[in-house]
Amino acid sequence: MAIKVKTRKILWSKSGNRCAICKRQLVQRLTNLKSNFIIGEECHIISSKSDGPRGKYKLLSDYDTYDNLVLLCANDHKLIDEFPETFTVEIVENLKSNHENWIETAIEKDLEEYLKTTNNIELLDEIKITSNIDNVVQGSHFYFYDLTSISDDDVSIEVSELFDNLRDYGDIYSDIEISSRTRCLIDYLSTIKQLNNKGIRFFGKSIVREYSILNIPKSEYKIAMIIAFEVNSNPKSIQNGKLMIQLPQNFTPTI
Repeated sequence: MAIKVKTRKILWSKSGNRCAICKRQLVQRLTNLKSNFIIGEECHIISSKSDGPRGKYKLLSDYDTYDNLVLLCANDHKLIDEFPETFTVEIVENLKSNHENWIETAIEKDLEEYLKTTNNIELLDEIKITSNIDNVVQGSHFYFYDLTSISDDDVSIEVSELFDNLRDYGDIYSDIEISSRTRCLIDYLSTIKQLNNKGIRFFGKSIVREYSILNIPKSEYKIAMIIAFEVNSNPKSIQNGKLMIQLPQNFTPTI
């Protein structure tokens, strides 16, 4: 059997055009010739031959699936196949998994930074557990709480009261005993879950901005940003559990 086109696309995309071991790019360009050349190879983790690299590990019904392939440069392909005792199935599978996780994390981080710097866009994580609230609110100097997407007046009042409580919690955070903090956070999360049932989801993030206040030199300040979002107002704003918002260029939170 041959490797399917779909399998190749998945392998190359999840590997980010880089070798899982040395991380070098696998499609390179010859400037003088104005042409691209490929140094990447789709390598089998378990060989289809019993006397091949890692071939005795176990029998597979199909050796050309994504799970049995790893993307490498020619040098590292030769390396893992010449030393299968060192590069066991478990080690190669871990190399592949760690590499693909690294690619996904790096791209997400770069994308978020790009959106923030070019369009003043922030990606906010959904608040689902108490630590989400605590991480956003604690130690904040300013607050940016928004509920403008909510159309129901009664629900808006409920959310406003929650935001007032969260601001008070942030202001006295350092003076509250741990047990009291825990009780507060549990109460806040319970309110959020009740509002979830009414079609409101909460997204938050702790961001840092530089501001100059009165005669104080410009300094960095932590901002607690929480958005209460009515899902039906614009469902496409939520992607992969994150809410994308665009801040105004002169974004100024409140104390």
